Amino acid sequence: MEGSLRPRPGRGSVRSSVVDRLRLFWNRPLRDSDRLRLFAIAVALIAAAAAMLTQLERPASSTRAAPPDDQAAVASSGAEAALSPAASVPAAEPSGEGTHTPIAVSRADVVASKHAARRFLARYLPYTYGRGRARRIRPATAALRRRLSAQRPRVPARERRRRPRLVLLQSDTVGHRHAGLVALVSDGRRRYSVALELSRPAVGWRVERVGG
Repeated sequence: MEGSLRPRPGRGSVRSSVVDRLRLFWNRPLRDSDRLRLFAIAVALIAAAAAMLTQLERPASSTRAAPPDDQAAVASSGAEAALSPAASVPAAEPSGEGTHTPIAVSRADVVASKHAARRFLARYLPYTYGRGRARRIRPATAALRRRLSAQRPRVPARERRRRPRLVLLQSDTVGHRHAGLVALVSDGRRRYSVALELSRPAVGWRVERVGG
């Protein structure tokens, strides 16, 4: 009985046997079937790497750039609210004339009041430099012409040679019966402003006050 028993291999010998077999398997020459398996594994690795790179380089979804419907509605309503006051302000006239009319009026009132102011300034400005007569300044109220005649300006002789001209006429407040305008004047040496108050009685606009 003792001669028939064989010693059982230890764990160290089993590990050595496994390592030897793996070493023989690794060093054995490749067969055609092995080459096909390796090629398939390489193709799978390349495809997986390409898929990962595609996911990394893909741009962010376009849905992030689009705001939610409620935010878009708020933005559009805010834009309309910001633009709506401009509709009630009359458009600025050409030739460098401006307007700061705070109330809604017709364009005809703005144009007519400015036309009357330009006619008035055409005679009033030379009068302030000692030329012309107050009674010829029109359109003006009778009370304003009397006041200008009583307060005829005293201008030095060197100032009389200057030729004042209207640079800018701007509407401050314009209504259906009253208007306030500011004129920017240049005489070649200096620039200054002239405030005008106009009223519209039964017929046409008239300047009723000049200055502050």
